[in-house]
Amino acid sequence: MDWTIQGVIELGCWIGHFPHRWPTGHDAEDCIDAHLSCNIRHLVWELGRSVLTYHSDLSGATCAGLRPEPPGMGAQQRAVERMFGQRCQLRAALSYSRERGCTVYGRLCMNRHYSPGTPHRSAFAQDHPQFLEMHRDGRLDVTRLCFGEPEYRRERVEILLEAARIGCRGLCLDFCRQPPAVRYHAALTGPFREQTGIDPRTLTLSGDRERFLEWCRFRAQSVTDLLTELKAALDPIRERSDRRIAVQVRIPGDGLAGNLICGFAVEEWCRRGLIDEIALSELRWLREYQEWSEEPYLALGREYGIPVLSAHNCLPVQSGGWSGQCNPRGVNPWVAARRALDAHERGAAGVCVYQTDLGVQWPGLADALARFADPEQLRAWVDDPAVQARYPVTDENCHFGIDNHSPPPERMLSADEL
Repeated sequence: MDWTIQGVIELGCWIGHFPHRWPTGHDAEDCIDAHLSCNIRHLVWELGRSVLTYHSDLSGATCAGLRPEPPGMGAQQRAVERMFGQRCQLRAALSYSRERGCTVYGRLCMNRHYSPGTPHRSAFAQDHPQFLEMHRDGRLDVTRLCFGEPEYRRERVEILLEAARIGCRGLCLDFCRQPPAVRYHAALTGPFREQTGIDPRTLTLSGDRERFLEWCRFRAQSVTDLLTELKAALDPIRERSDRRIAVQVRIPGDGLAGNLICGFAVEEWCRRGLIDEIALSELRWLREYQEWSEEPYLALGREYGIPVLSAHNCLPVQSGGWSGQCNPRGVNPWVAARRALDAHERGAAGVCVYQTDLGVQWPGLADALARFADPEQLRAWVDDPAVQARYPVTDENCHFGIDNHSPPPERMLSADEL
């Protein structure tokens, strides 16, 4: 079995958290070279979240660096905007990766739109308040839009298709920023009530598990519809270009029931051939689902011939969320290496490492990452007593590698709140 190390890159962070990079320049090439120095040749390149981080030709797209400067922008954000505006960094990365023999996927954060008034919110999100998701109690969720709305699905699909036409070898649909993908918009609750006679807002996991999961299965169909529509539009591009263009989904690895509550009918996606790869993240977000076994996904991978990439992260969990400040006491290169070796021994197809833009620059961590690609070298490093002594495991760093957006237990969402 092939063993693949994927580096998930956010180029804005490559320069944003390092002021010496703010003058910008050949940032795509520099970032790729740093990954190659760590033997990472499979790159997952950001397309954006709500605002896009490449030069899009789509009508109505909001692109970083190609818009009037949003209010309240600091020096760091201005440097990032300038870098994205100087040239299309995605096209630059694709061109340079061909020279260096790298594989580049385009990664879109599927449903993260931030709050109104922030520079991270697109005009599409701002101009379509009718698509805003809703909490169970009827409050608007201003950071998410509803996949039950065909126009919103089309906006997401068109971005992914453009990335495929530009030349991305694969597409990463990142659903880990931010769960849940679906909630209680009228486009979902109305049809369910008409079909069943039940108001889904009265259903809870603790009260009626089967009925609640029936509702979750119903609303998850909207995300399945997006994947179906993507495949229908992507297949002709694949045929014309004679390229595979893999569709990868990045999802929390908290089990298939937890995924369903989030909006992901993973088993159906595999059965219908809607996805080509699964990349996992240990995002600890749902209070009732804290069992972290990759075996259900590996079993699906074996059944349907779908590579499953194990979860990893270069950023430690931050109390209060990621703010650009990395807690060095939460980073442990030996724990990172042990985690990657465990994935190989479980039979994963590889490891998907989030934000290697920081990891390839981090002292010690870069040394560990450079060994991921060779399991035998990785095993020797993990088993070396000198390495173990250099990186002692503590309560603060023993879980290094889980998703840095994982909140503390008291702030996790309950399924009864979704």
